[in-house]
Amino acid sequence: MDKLVEMKQAPEQQGAPEFSLTDILIVLWKGRKLIVGGTVVVMILCVLFTLYMATYKSEGFYQFGGAIPVPKELVSNDKDKEKEKDKEKEPPPGIALGDYKRYVAALSSSGRFDDYMQQVKLNNDPTVQELRRTLIVRDNFSKLLEPIYPMTKLDAKELMDTAKDISNNVIGLRISYEATTPQDAQRMVALLGRYTMDSVIYLVYSDFLRSKHLDLTSKITKLDNEIISNKEKLESFARKGDTLRKIVSRYPDAAAQGTRQVVNVTEDSARYLSPSTQLMSTEVDALMANEAILKAQREQKQNIILREYYDGAKAALDSNKSGEAVLRSLESVKENVFKKRDLNDESVKEVFNAITVDNQKATAVYLEKSRFIAGPTLPESRTSRLSNSLLAGFLAGLAFFSLLVFGRSWWRANSLNMAD
Repeated sequence: MDKLVEMKQAPEQQGAPEFSLTDILIVLWKGRKLIVGGTVVVMILCVLFTLYMATYKSEGFYQFGGAIPVPKELVSNDKDKEKEKDKEKEPPPGIALGDYKRYVAALSSSGRFDDYMQQVKLNNDPTVQELRRTLIVRDNFSKLLEPIYPMTKLDAKELMDTAKDISNNVIGLRISYEATTPQDAQRMVALLGRYTMDSVIYLVYSDFLRSKHLDLTSKITKLDNEIISNKEKLESFARKGDTLRKIVSRYPDAAAQGTRQVVNVTEDSARYLSPSTQLMSTEVDALMANEAILKAQREQKQNIILREYYDGAKAALDSNKSGEAVLRSLESVKENVFKKRDLNDESVKEVFNAITVDNQKATAVYLEKSRFIAGPTLPESRTSRLSNSLLAGFLAGLAFFSLLVFGRSWWRANSLNMAD
């Protein structure tokens, strides 16, 4: 009976195995060769993978050299407009946030990128192709190009009232890129800076030139109507002057009489003036109408020249996909427009000078002042360190092969129990 009870209790006691630290250490010691060897292999694989997938990160700060788009020089003889223009404040440097977002939308498109790379003959470069694959992924472009503002929110809080007078345009870009070699990383950061500025130039001139022909044609038509209207007035004043001269010759005594004291001269009250006074007034009105005709003709002539110039610039824009190429071709367009015109004519010379100033300002802002003021850097170390790879490989190998040793030991123990 006692033996039966012992036999019933034995399985219950055997079903509750107990593990001690000594047992664990014994198992690990027995499998030490597998653990050490496997861990070393994993560490070597991690190092090789890190070396194979290693990247180098280059950075640069690209500065916008002035207000973008560059304000155009106006060709006008209207002194009031010139005074108003002088009173206007100079636009703040950088790109307005709304324009910047529009430019980024175009920059991050594969079509614009392919057009530029084809223009500069880099479309078959493997590193450029890798950059293209990075750009077309959504939100990747914003990671490569970070806009820089004159002040942060913290600066605005500290400056308080002073911050209200400071524009918060995008004044520059922090450009970064990772590549498999330091030279490729540096080269791609420089390329991104050129690509960004080139695309901004292309979009600025694309916006400006596409509507310029219609605007100038409309101005020329309005000036034509103004000339016709003033010519009609001039004919009317001429007829009125002839009539008044006949009246003065017919009534010489009336011409010698003193004029009445007329406070307000209107169309109805002007008839009370003496014929000689009305004749003088008519001649003054005719002189003003003639001046208005000459002024309108001068502006019309200038606008015709501008329309021809901007049509040539539009043709250069359509035949190029590079903003820098368009900007540099404007001087040749200008020379073609003015080579058949007399530059001794002041009205022609004024248009020539205004176009020259525009081109010089655009070249200075877009191609000279807008530049890298820091970088692109040539990275000296990898973005991922070998020490981190070794540590990760050691921990991963140790954990995996320790579990493998324990699993093998448990499997052997269970196999023996099932055999008994």
